[in-house]
Amino acid sequence: MGTVYLRADSKFYWIGWTGLDGKQKCKSAKTMHKASAEKLLAAIERKVAAERESGLAAPDLGPITVGRYTQHWLKERRARGIASINDDEVRISHAMPYLKDLVLADVRPRHILAAVRALQALKDEEGKPYFAPRSILHIYGVLRVMFADALREELVSATPCVLTARRGELPKKRDKDLAWRHTAIFTREEAVQLITTRHIPENRRVLYALLFLGGMRINEATPRRFSHHQPRLLPLGKLLIASSYDVKKKLLKAATKTGVVREVPVHPVLARILQDWQAEGWARCYGRQPTPEDFIVPAADTGILNSTSAYKRLLEDLEQLGLRPRRQHDARRTFITCALEDGARKELLRWVTHGPEGDIVDTYTSPSWPVLCEQVALLKLPFPDAPGEGPEKGESLRGYYTPSNPVGLLGNSVEAAGIEPASESRPFFDPTCVVRDLLRP
Repeated sequence: MGTVYLRADSKFYWIGWTGLDGKQKCKSAKTMHKASAEKLLAAIERKVAAERESGLAAPDLGPITVGRYTQHWLKERRARGIASINDDEVRISHAMPYLKDLVLADVRPRHILAAVRALQALKDEEGKPYFAPRSILHIYGVLRVMFADALREELVSATPCVLTARRGELPKKRDKDLAWRHTAIFTREEAVQLITTRHIPENRRVLYALLFLGGMRINEATPRRFSHHQPRLLPLGKLLIASSYDVKKKLLKAATKTGVVREVPVHPVLARILQDWQAEGWARCYGRQPTPEDFIVPAADTGILNSTSAYKRLLEDLEQLGLRPRRQHDARRTFITCALEDGARKELLRWVTHGPEGDIVDTYTSPSWPVLCEQVALLKLPFPDAPGEGPEKGESLRGYYTPSNPVGLLGNSVEAAGIEPASESRPFFDPTCVVRDLLRP
């Protein structure tokens, strides 16, 4: 139990308490009000108790440093299954050279500001800034979360992460290369080429179909199994996105990047591709019939496909097609952009690509399945109307454009369904007609 007392040689109250090492500590409260001194003593005793309970402080270890607490914090987040843990670990490691040796409770805003300024001052081999402004904001964001957790654990009395862009302490959110983001997208014709060009291996074309027609992140697409596909739902089938693959740790995470389980309507073209792929294509590639627990697009040994390897193959395919390099994630951007251009509603399409935002309105909102299906079905890509009319660099994907095609990729089956065929100048397949026909009473 601590004490509050007066000393003959001071006008201020003093406080005394027992430290972690069992020794008595004392210092001036720097106040002439006893109640304020008692409040300070209570805060110190809570901090000592929190340090003792955390197991991070001991007489032989000394006070808790930022570096020691960071390791504890990351380990605890990994145990809780936080989806962003790998990104958190990489980002916060960039700040550690400037903060790791500081006592956690002694870190002040000036220390955080100095770390941010040091990161901004780093240069690459060409003399350009090493970190993009957006990257520095990500690093700062992880620090802010960590110190907020330390505050809740009563290991610090206040968070030092109080910097703002308004005062010029943080950079404005922008890319390192301001022109890059405008080029991080595919055209509709390029998407069709990757999905339909015959010289690209069939399994890769199916993966591209999942990315361009499903709007998934690459590490959400690779763990998808046939059991996650529910093709018999109306008006469109469903793909359940409940996990993603951690490339570095080589394990499946129980949650997606946003921590939300999503239900993705299967675009009518993707439905046909998956139907043919499961019936015949998968066996052609892997030598046996797939089971419900097989990955839709696995690696050569039928294990989970590594996204880094898939990225290298994408670059090869783009080069063969005479197209410039891009990332797998740009297919997701293409899906969202094209769907919005074709009339999808942003607030509804978000439920498909990201899930609910988490505000109170989303808690009370549940868009119906037909409404979500219509947002996906609005996406139109210029697939060829018949065999032989494929992209200039290759032919149509075998078996995807046949008279028996139930979703109307051929002009004659479209007309048979009573839907006006696409124009000759741009042979769009309009999948919304399929959805609307199924929704008719």
